[in-house]
Amino acid sequence: MRSFILAIIMILAVTGCSFEKPNTVIENTAVQTQYQVTDDKGNILHFSESPKRIYATTLSLEEILTDMVPLKRIAAISEPAADPKTSLIIDKAAQIPLKLPQKVSVEQILALKPDLVIVQENSNTAFIQALKDVGLKVYITKVPTTLDMVRQRIINLSVAVNEQQQGNRIIDELDHKTKLVKDVIGAIPAEEKKILMGYSLLGVFGSAEGLFNDICINAGVINGAAVAGLVRGEHLSKEKIVEVNPDVLMFPDYSSTQEGDTVLFRKEVLKDPALQSIKAIKNNNVIIIKDRYRYAASQYIGDGILDIAQKTYPEYFAKIGSIKQAKQI
Repeated sequence: MRSFILAIIMILAVTGCSFEKPNTVIENTAVQTQYQVTDDKGNILHFSESPKRIYATTLSLEEILTDMVPLKRIAAISEPAADPKTSLIIDKAAQIPLKLPQKVSVEQILALKPDLVIVQENSNTAFIQALKDVGLKVYITKVPTTLDMVRQRIINLSVAVNEQQQGNRIIDELDHKTKLVKDVIGAIPAEEKKILMGYSLLGVFGSAEGLFNDICINAGVINGAAVAGLVRGEHLSKEKIVEVNPDVLMFPDYSSTQEGDTVLFRKEVLKDPALQSIKAIKNNNVIIIKDRYRYAASQYIGDGILDIAQKTYPEYFAKIGSIKQAKQI
């Protein structure tokens, strides 16, 4: 009997702490979060913890990441992201020490020792395969052609980098902007919807299959290039522009994709004798937007939609006050 009691006492001595402190919180303990994600090509990626050295190969992906994760988790940023003439994330890019050219080699990426590389599916397939061949974890995302696809891209990436809460915040802000525009343009009669024709330094752009067309739809304007039947990669003739007779002409403030003077180009278009009969030029109805807004495949698509809508229909937005005031409603 005595030996039995002694045995019980010894067991309690070994395990007693768990009975005495059932609510103890262990601090400063590294906990690995294991999860897996499936990219847009069906590839399954496994993570033992949240990626801490992320590299994205396009500016639109960098725009998302710099809002989604702490900047210290981004291994490097592109030089275009730090370009004050065109970038929408200059301040954030400035806080990331390593800047790489827009086009980088597999060796340059490998040297970063990234634990996640994010690429677009339109990237060179051989390049993507080479990244995988050297042992890098590669997440492939579709190129969005609609607002809904941009939203889904943000959601998917938030899961990949294990930042769903921040991803939801980004989506909420994006939805707030697009809802504001929808509420305003909903009051515009169909017969007052304006035809907008967008120009880049290469001429009129915006085929019906592209993202800009969906930006126009969500901004409450009619995409003149789609009306004209513009096919991606082709040129729209001046005769076709006159036939469509757009109400508004849109130009970028600067070009991040083609070399040239955007101000000089704009003047040449507006003074072109062959275009003087169109309503946009006769009424001097010309708007200028940030170049990145034309194909904003990130959360900045909301800013692009808002900017185009406000500049095209200023009289309707004036009814709700300034955009800053509207955001506070």
